[in-house]
Amino acid sequence: MLTEAELQKKWESLTFTDNFIFSRVMHDEHICRQVVELILGVRIGKIRYLSAQDEHKTDPDSMRIIMDVFLRDENRIINVEVQTGHKKEIPKRSRYYQSVADVSTTATGTKYRDLPENILIFICTFDPFDRDFPRYTFQYICNEDNRLKLKDGSLRIFLNTKATKLSALDQKLQAFYHYLQDGVVESDLTQTISDSITTLKNNSNERRFYMTWTVKMADARYDGYEEGFTAGREDGLQQGIEQGAYEKALETAKMFLSYGDSPEKIAICTKLPLDVVQGLM
Repeated sequence: MLTEAELQKKWESLTFTDNFIFSRVMHDEHICRQVVELILGVRIGKIRYLSAQDEHKTDPDSMRIIMDVFLRDENRIINVEVQTGHKKEIPKRSRYYQSVADVSTTATGTKYRDLPENILIFICTFDPFDRDFPRYTFQYICNEDNRLKLKDGSLRIFLNTKATKLSALDQKLQAFYHYLQDGVVESDLTQTISDSITTLKNNSNERRFYMTWTVKMADARYDGYEEGFTAGREDGLQQGIEQGAYEKALETAKMFLSYGDSPEKIAICTKLPLDVVQGLM
Protein backbone atom coordinates (compact mmCIF):
# COMPACT_ATOMS: atom_id res chain seq x y z
CA MET A 1 0.00 0.00 0.00
CA LEU A 2 1.38 3.42 -0.97
CA THR A 3 2.04 5.95 1.77
CA GLU A 4 0.53 9.43 1.63
CA ALA A 5 3.94 10.86 0.64
CA GLU A 6 4.23 8.32 -2.20
CA LEU A 7 0.71 9.12 -3.37
CA GLN A 8 1.54 12.83 -3.34
CA LYS A 9 4.67 12.20 -5.40
CA LYS A 10 2.69 10.09 -7.85
CA TRP A 11 0.04 12.81 -8.14
CA GLU A 12 2.67 15.42 -8.99
CA SER A 13 4.19 13.20 -11.69
CA LEU A 14 0.94 12.37 -13.51
CA THR A 15 0.80 13.14 -17.22
CA PHE A 16 -1.91 13.35 -19.87
CA THR A 17 -1.73 9.57 -20.49
CA ASP A 18 -2.80 8.75 -16.93
CA ASN A 19 -6.42 7.57 -17.03
CA PHE A 20 -7.59 9.90 -14.25
CA ILE A 21 -5.96 13.01 -15.74
CA PHE A 22 -6.96 12.04 -19.28
CA SER A 23 -10.64 11.65 -18.38
CA ARG A 24 -10.76 14.91 -16.44
CA VAL A 25 -8.97 16.97 -19.11
CA MET A 26 -10.90 15.45 -22.02
CA HIS A 27 -14.20 16.38 -20.40
CA ASP A 28 -13.32 19.95 -21.28
CA GLU A 29 -15.26 20.10 -24.57
CA HIS A 30 -12.86 22.64 -26.10
CA ILE A 31 -9.84 20.40 -25.52
CA CYS A 32 -11.67 17.19 -26.42
CA ARG A 33 -12.84 18.60 -29.72
CA GLN A 34 -9.35 19.72 -30.70
CA VAL A 35 -7.75 16.37 -29.80
CA VAL A 36 -10.36 14.31 -31.67
CA GLU A 37 -10.31 16.56 -34.73
CA LEU A 38 -6.52 16.49 -34.79
CA ILE A 39 -6.43 12.69 -34.74
CA LEU A 40 -9.25 12.19 -37.25
CA GLY A 41 -8.28 15.06 -39.52
CA VAL A 42 -11.93 16.14 -39.88
CA ARG A 43 -14.29 18.55 -38.15
CA ILE A 44 -16.85 17.06 -35.78
CA GLY A 45 -20.22 18.46 -34.78
CA LYS A 46 -21.63 19.41 -31.39
CA ILE A 47 -20.32 17.00 -28.73
CA ARG A 48 -22.59 15.12 -26.37
CA TYR A 49 -20.75 13.09 -23.73
CA LEU A 50 -22.05 9.59 -23.09
CA SER A 51 -19.52 8.33 -20.51
CA ALA A 52 -21.52 9.50 -17.50
CA GLN A 53 -24.91 8.59 -18.91
CA ASP A 54 -24.84 5.01 -20.17
CA GLU A 55 -24.24 1.65 -18.53
CA HIS A 56 -21.64 0.17 -20.87
CA LYS A 57 -22.89 -3.38 -20.98
CA THR A 58 -24.79 -5.37 -23.59
CA ASP A 59 -26.97 -7.11 -20.95
CA PRO A 60 -27.03 -7.48 -17.13
CA ASP A 61 -24.72 -10.51 -17.16
CA SER A 62 -22.15 -9.29 -19.67
CA MET A 63 -18.68 -8.00 -18.87
CA ARG A 64 -18.55 -4.37 -17.72
CA ILE A 65 -16.12 -1.99 -19.35
CA ILE A 66 -14.99 1.41 -18.10
CA MET A 67 -14.63 3.93 -20.93
CA ASP A 68 -12.33 6.94 -20.65
CA VAL A 69 -14.10 9.28 -23.07
CA PHE A 70 -17.29 8.29 -24.88
CA LEU A 71 -19.09 10.90 -26.96
CA ARG A 72 -21.15 11.46 -30.04
CA ASP A 73 -21.96 14.18 -32.52
CA GLU A 74 -24.69 14.22 -35.15
CA ASN A 75 -23.11 11.50 -37.28
CA ARG A 76 -20.66 9.55 -35.12
CA ILE A 77 -20.10 7.77 -31.84
CA ILE A 78 -16.49 8.17 -30.73
CA ASN A 79 -14.66 6.34 -27.97
CA VAL A 80 -11.19 7.62 -27.01
CA GLU A 81 -9.12 5.45 -24.66
CA VAL A 82 -5.64 5.53 -23.13
CA GLN A 83 -4.05 2.09 -23.16
CA THR A 84 -0.97 1.51 -20.99
CA GLY A 85 -0.79 -2.29 -21.00
CA HIS A 86 -2.34 -5.61 -22.09
CA LYS A 87 -0.61 -5.46 -25.47
CA LYS A 88 -1.78 -8.91 -26.58
CA GLU A 89 -5.37 -8.06 -25.69
CA ILE A 90 -5.54 -4.92 -27.82
CA PRO A 91 -7.20 -6.38 -30.97
CA LYS A 92 -10.01 -8.21 -29.15
CA ARG A 93 -10.35 -5.47 -26.54
CA SER A 94 -10.95 -2.99 -29.38
CA ARG A 95 -13.52 -5.33 -30.93
CA TYR A 96 -15.45 -5.57 -27.66
CA TYR A 97 -15.34 -1.84 -26.95
CA GLN A 98 -16.65 -1.05 -30.40
CA SER A 99 -19.47 -3.61 -30.20
CA VAL A 100 -20.58 -2.35 -26.76
CA ALA A 101 -20.54 1.22 -28.08
CA ASP A 102 -22.93 0.16 -30.85
CA VAL A 103 -25.31 -1.81 -28.65
CA SER A 104 -25.43 0.73 -25.81
CA THR A 105 -26.35 3.63 -28.12
CA THR A 106 -28.78 1.95 -30.52
CA ALA A 107 -32.45 2.28 -29.65
CA THR A 108 -35.01 -0.43 -30.34
CA GLY A 109 -36.43 -0.07 -33.83
CA THR A 110 -33.41 1.73 -35.29
CA LYS A 111 -32.89 0.95 -38.96
CA TYR A 112 -29.48 -0.37 -39.91
CA ARG A 113 -29.03 2.40 -42.45
CA ASP A 114 -29.36 4.94 -39.63
CA LEU A 115 -26.50 3.57 -37.54
CA PRO A 116 -23.90 6.31 -36.98
CA GLU A 117 -20.21 5.89 -37.71
CA ASN A 118 -18.45 4.02 -34.90
CA ILE A 119 -14.93 5.32 -34.28
CA LEU A 120 -12.57 3.89 -31.69
CA ILE A 121 -9.29 5.64 -30.85
CA PHE A 122 -6.74 3.89 -28.63
CA ILE A 123 -3.86 6.12 -27.50
CA CYS A 124 -1.23 3.51 -26.66
CA THR A 125 1.85 4.21 -24.53
CA PHE A 126 3.55 1.33 -26.38
CA ASP A 127 3.76 0.07 -29.95
CA PRO A 128 0.72 -2.23 -30.24
CA PHE A 129 1.84 -3.94 -33.47
CA ASP A 130 5.66 -3.57 -33.39
CA ARG A 131 5.99 -1.81 -36.75
CA ASP A 132 7.07 1.60 -35.41
CA PHE A 133 4.20 3.28 -37.27
CA PRO A 134 2.99 6.39 -35.43
CA ARG A 135 -0.59 5.30 -36.09
CA TYR A 136 -2.38 2.17 -37.25
CA THR A 137 -5.75 2.60 -38.98
CA PHE A 138 -8.06 -0.38 -39.52
CA GLN A 139 -11.16 -0.75 -41.67
CA TYR A 140 -12.72 -3.92 -43.05
CA ILE A 141 -11.56 -4.84 -46.55
CA CYS A 142 -12.19 -7.83 -48.81
CA ASN A 143 -9.46 -10.48 -48.75
CA GLU A 144 -10.08 -11.26 -52.41
CA ASP A 145 -9.81 -7.64 -53.52
CA ASN A 146 -8.24 -5.17 -51.07
CA ARG A 147 -9.68 -2.29 -53.10
CA LEU A 148 -13.13 -3.33 -51.92
CA LYS A 149 -14.05 -1.88 -48.51
CA LEU A 150 -17.04 -3.01 -46.47
CA LYS A 151 -17.98 0.59 -45.65
CA ASP A 152 -19.92 -0.36 -42.52
CA GLY A 153 -18.99 2.90 -40.80
CA SER A 154 -16.55 1.37 -38.32
CA LEU A 155 -13.03 2.68 -37.84
CA ARG A 156 -10.30 1.79 -35.35
CA ILE A 157 -7.24 3.97 -34.85
CA PHE A 158 -4.30 3.06 -32.63
CA LEU A 159 -1.78 5.80 -31.84
CA ASN A 160 1.71 4.57 -31.00
CA THR A 161 3.12 7.26 -28.72
CA LYS A 162 6.51 5.50 -28.69
CA ALA A 163 6.98 5.90 -32.45
CA THR A 164 10.30 7.34 -33.55
CA LYS A 165 9.34 8.07 -37.18
CA LEU A 166 6.92 10.99 -37.18
CA SER A 167 7.77 12.67 -40.48
CA ALA A 168 4.58 11.39 -42.17
CA LEU A 169 2.45 13.34 -39.69
CA ASP A 170 1.59 17.02 -40.06
CA GLN A 171 3.26 19.55 -37.77
CA LYS A 172 0.40 19.85 -35.27
CA LEU A 173 0.10 16.11 -34.86
CA GLN A 174 3.87 15.80 -34.44
CA ALA A 175 3.66 18.40 -31.65
CA PHE A 176 0.93 16.33 -29.99
CA TYR A 177 3.14 13.22 -30.13
CA HIS A 178 6.10 15.14 -28.69
CA TYR A 179 3.90 16.22 -25.79
CA LEU A 180 2.72 12.65 -25.17
CA GLN A 181 6.29 11.36 -25.33
CA ASP A 182 8.26 13.97 -23.40
CA GLY A 183 5.84 16.62 -22.14
CA VAL A 184 7.30 19.15 -24.57
CA VAL A 185 4.90 22.02 -25.36
CA GLU A 186 5.13 23.06 -29.01
CA SER A 187 1.59 24.09 -29.96
CA ASP A 188 -1.44 25.97 -28.70
CA LEU A 189 -3.26 22.68 -28.05
CA THR A 190 -0.49 21.14 -25.97
CA GLN A 191 -0.15 24.40 -24.03
CA THR A 192 -3.87 24.31 -23.27
CA ILE A 193 -3.63 20.67 -22.13
CA SER A 194 -0.60 21.46 -19.99
CA ASP A 195 -2.34 24.42 -18.35
CA SER A 196 -5.42 22.31 -17.66
CA ILE A 197 -3.32 19.63 -15.94
CA THR A 198 -1.54 22.25 -13.85
CA THR A 199 -4.89 23.64 -12.72
CA LEU A 200 -6.06 20.15 -11.79
CA LYS A 201 -2.93 19.39 -9.79
CA ASN A 202 -3.24 22.64 -7.85
CA ASN A 203 -6.79 21.74 -6.81
CA SER A 204 -6.77 20.13 -3.36
CA ASN A 205 -10.17 18.50 -3.92
CA GLU A 206 -8.94 16.84 -7.10
CA ARG A 207 -5.82 15.62 -5.30
CA ARG A 208 -7.90 14.16 -2.48
CA PHE A 209 -10.23 12.51 -4.98
CA TYR A 210 -7.31 10.95 -6.87
CA MET A 211 -5.55 9.63 -3.78
CA THR A 212 -8.71 8.00 -2.47
CA TRP A 213 -9.53 6.59 -5.88
CA THR A 214 -6.01 5.15 -6.23
CA VAL A 215 -6.32 3.30 -2.93
CA LYS A 216 -9.76 1.96 -3.90
CA MET A 217 -8.49 0.77 -7.28
CA ALA A 218 -5.54 -0.98 -5.63
CA ASP A 219 -8.03 -2.80 -3.42
CA ALA A 220 -10.09 -3.70 -6.49
CA ARG A 221 -7.06 -5.16 -8.26
CA TYR A 222 -6.18 -7.21 -5.18
CA ASP A 223 -9.75 -8.49 -4.88
CA GLY A 224 -9.72 -9.30 -8.59
CA TYR A 225 -6.55 -11.34 -8.30
CA GLU A 226 -8.02 -13.22 -5.35
CA GLU A 227 -11.18 -14.01 -7.27
CA GLY A 228 -9.33 -14.89 -10.46
CA PHE A 229 -6.90 -17.25 -8.78
CA THR A 230 -9.75 -18.87 -6.87
CA ALA A 231 -11.55 -19.44 -10.14
CA GLY A 232 -8.31 -20.84 -11.54
CA ARG A 233 -8.49 -19.18 -14.94
CA GLU A 234 -7.09 -16.13 -16.69
CA ASP A 235 -10.44 -14.77 -17.80
CA GLY A 236 -11.65 -15.09 -14.20
CA LEU A 237 -8.74 -12.90 -13.15
CA GLN A 238 -9.66 -10.16 -15.60
CA GLN A 239 -13.38 -10.36 -14.86
CA GLY A 240 -12.61 -10.24 -11.14
CA ILE A 241 -10.61 -7.05 -11.62
CA GLU A 242 -13.38 -5.49 -13.75
CA GLN A 243 -16.06 -6.40 -11.21
CA GLY A 244 -13.91 -5.28 -8.29
CA ALA A 245 -13.23 -1.94 -9.98
CA TYR A 246 -16.96 -1.36 -10.48
CA GLU A 247 -17.80 -2.15 -6.86
CA LYS A 248 -14.99 0.08 -5.59
CA ALA A 249 -16.26 2.85 -7.86
CA LEU A 250 -19.64 2.60 -6.14
CA GLU A 251 -17.98 2.80 -2.71
CA THR A 252 -15.91 5.81 -3.79
CA ALA A 253 -18.97 7.56 -5.22
CA LYS A 254 -20.85 7.12 -1.93
CA MET A 255 -17.93 8.55 0.02
CA PHE A 256 -17.57 11.64 -2.17
CA LEU A 257 -21.30 12.24 -2.13
CA SER A 258 -20.99 12.44 1.65
CA TYR A 259 -18.26 15.08 1.14
CA GLY A 260 -20.67 17.15 -0.95
CA ASP A 261 -19.06 16.63 -4.38
CA SER A 262 -21.44 17.00 -7.33
CA PRO A 263 -22.87 13.84 -8.97
CA GLU A 264 -21.60 15.08 -12.36
CA LYS A 265 -17.99 15.33 -11.18
CA ILE A 266 -18.18 11.97 -9.41
CA ALA A 267 -19.59 10.33 -12.54
CA ILE A 268 -16.73 11.66 -14.65
CA CYS A 269 -14.01 10.62 -12.21
CA THR A 270 -15.40 7.18 -11.36
CA LYS A 271 -16.78 6.59 -14.88
CA LEU A 272 -20.07 5.46 -13.38
CA PRO A 273 -23.32 6.31 -15.19
CA LEU A 274 -24.73 9.61 -13.90
CA ASP A 275 -28.07 8.03 -13.04
CA VAL A 276 -26.27 5.42 -10.91
CA VAL A 277 -24.49 8.14 -8.94
CA GLN A 278 -27.73 10.08 -8.55
CA GLY A 279 -29.42 6.89 -7.35
CA LEU A 280 -26.83 6.57 -4.57
CA MET A 281 -28.01 9.91 -3.19
